[in-house]
Amino acid sequence: MRLGKGGNAFSVAPVVNAKAYHDAFMRIPVSKAVAHSVYTQAGRVLQRADGTQFEYLVAVDARTGALVADNLSRDPKGEGRTGFGIREAKAVLACENGVLFVHNHPASTQPSFADVMTAAAYECVHGGVVVGHDGSVWYYAAKGLDVRFAEALRRSFKASYGDRADVEVLKELLRIDKKHRSFEMRRLR
Repeated sequence: MRLGKGGNAFSVAPVVNAKAYHDAFMRIPVSKAVAHSVYTQAGRVLQRADGTQFEYLVAVDARTGALVADNLSRDPKGEGRTGFGIREAKAVLACENGVLFVHNHPASTQPSFADVMTAAAYECVHGGVVVGHDGSVWYYAAKGLDVRFAEALRRSFKASYGDRADVEVLKELLRIDKKHRSFEMRRLR
């Protein structure tokens, strides 16, 4: 897999071809087969997004690692956002084992509030992995996270934090939820 061809600020770093990058995926709390599938799909996403500010999304079966859906062949929704069409969404909802999402953040940022709320709102979404163009790898899961509470907290943080509200509310949710463990987010690399 040859990455890093874009030559601009959003080009994928060569570090994604390193063993340490691969090993980060093996720390995702899933079977080795699923972790390897997520690694492979992350490579597909980064190859497609190389040199752009666009995000792409893949869903893999949370038990087997089989590809459930992707949007790699479609034009992106715009910079900084991604999603599935009706056909892909139906495939995700029909997956009996649930799915893990894999998508990129060209600016190499942590999972967004929207990423976490999607995982929290849909029973079939077991979590996700966000890969940055700099070689960063983030894992998140939000089983049982109270979506209404999180949204209310976000609204209250908007006045104090403005554009940083989403990042700060995720930090607060992690702090509050330590006991219940219904929300997890960690940087793997």
